[in-house]
Amino acid sequence: MKILREFERVFETHRIPYHLEQKEEHHYLYRTEEEMRDAGMTPNNVMLDLFFDHKNEAMFLGMIRVPHKLRGKNIGADIVTIMKEFAKEHHWVIILESAPENLLFWQKMHFSSFMYETYGFWMMGYGAKSKLIFKVKWTQMKKNLYAEAF
Repeated sequence: MKILREFERVFETHRIPYHLEQKEEHHYLYRTEEEMRDAGMTPNNVMLDLFFDHKNEAMFLGMIRVPHKLRGKNIGADIVTIMKEFAKEHHWVIILESAPENLLFWQKMHFSSFMYETYGFWMMGYGAKSKLIFKVKWTQMKKNLYAEAF
């Protein structure tokens, strides 16, 4: 998949060791050797967690993190730009859950909040002309992402 190669180019450019793991069909994780610890999250080495929902023409970003020593170098913004270009090219949307402290970053990246989840995260989207489209796609995708919860 071309988009995966583009993510890998970013990691290689910044000398971030990584390996790609396919959790299940259309669900990809990029891991690094460095264990990352972030507030409110279990320590692990996941940098990027993506799910491609071809039926709903939507991408779900489960997580994006950059190793601590490389933060502030626009690596996250480069990855998000690749995702946005994919969404534009394929007429898809991108949906993600954002902690309140990350809203400014996502707004700067032109994502719109469309719903507040009771567990404390804002649902945000990119690529649709209407927030209603995000809500509909999120409702449809959520069943596949969290199948064990339904």
